[in-house]
Amino acid sequence: MTGPGYDVLVVLHVLSAVIGFGAVGATGTYAGRARSLAEPRDDPNLRRYFRPGTNWAELVMLLTPVLGAALLFGGDRSAVSQPWPWIGLGCWVLAAGVVSAWCWPAERRIQAWLAAGADGGLGAAGELGQFRNACRVVQRGAFAVAVLFLVAVVVMIGQPR
Repeated sequence: MTGPGYDVLVVLHVLSAVIGFGAVGATGTYAGRARSLAEPRDDPNLRRYFRPGTNWAELVMLLTPVLGAALLFGGDRSAVSQPWPWIGLGCWVLAAGVVSAWCWPAERRIQAWLAAGADGGLGAAGELGQFRNACRVVQRGAFAVAVLFLVAVVVMIGQPR
């Protein structure tokens, strides 16, 4: 496949990666902010960002390998035998594992903690410690995902043979 259809797939592939992985990075940044505040529940931006529910922007990252496979098998088939698409896929698998095993469960704990105390009370010191630990997990996971995303981008652009 060449031409405008292929170009559209490339744009969608890149957008899915940037939006999905970018949302994970934004969540890590917000988690760092929440962790640094004495009273995180007083910050309306944090409560808005971590409102209970699904972070749909993060889920967009799940489209990245689907669109990548469409590019790989719909375009120049010689790329299938090259290492670069498989390195990129490996980075995505690792990133998806980090996000699904660590970031998303910790993000749900952050959401629940912020929603439970909308009245502004901190609750028990242990609860605050668990909240800060969840924020730390999200921060570290988002950092790992950012590194994996950077490696994937370099490999996708450089296309080592």
